[in-house]
Amino acid sequence: MENLTQYLNQILDWHTRLGSPLANSLLPGLSENEIRKKIAILPFKLPDEFIELYAWRNGTPASEPNWVSFVEYHRFLSLDEALDDFQMRYPIIKEYYEKTDWIMTFEDGSSDGYGISAIEKGKSPSVAPIVFLFEGDGVNTIFGSLTQMMKTMVACFESGVFTMGEDGDLETDFYKFGEIAYNLNPEINYWKVYVSYSNSK
Repeated sequence: MENLTQYLNQILDWHTRLGSPLANSLLPGLSENEIRKKIAILPFKLPDEFIELYAWRNGTPASEPNWVSFVEYHRFLSLDEALDDFQMRYPIIKEYYEKTDWIMTFEDGSSDGYGISAIEKGKSPSVAPIVFLFEGDGVNTIFGSLTQMMKTMVACFESGVFTMGEDGDLETDFYKFGEIAYNLNPEINYWKVYVSYSNSK
């Protein structure tokens, strides 16, 4: 059975092997009780995977002097930072985008990034789709679950998609990234378009 925590630990192991500072930057995980209490302010329900993620680790501090990517130029937000971001962003998201019920958890330096969606009506409370906000491209579903996202990221580490740059942060081969994401998630239209566009260049 696929296990989210197992994939998260594998990603952390890869960071350690590559000499990344991530292991020293991650904050300790929170209790399930604490997580549930904090996310009770949201106008929708989040899947169990969200609880598992923040029970594993509580992101990296916003005050970190150097940017520390978790995957693909994206920092893992602490829960408080993710909730603050949601409260600031939600009114804008509701006005301009079709997909609105999600919370950013991995963010790049331009305020784009990956978000965990609300539990879908009639679906399992364990998982929910992962969306990607990219300025000019809207909010798109890109993974069926957080577990599937992390499985894809582990495959990218194993295939050399992520390497350590001279600045001490991860660099990404975006062509290979798209190929692996499409191969592991062929049902996701975003990756079909991504690979088609990459191959046309």
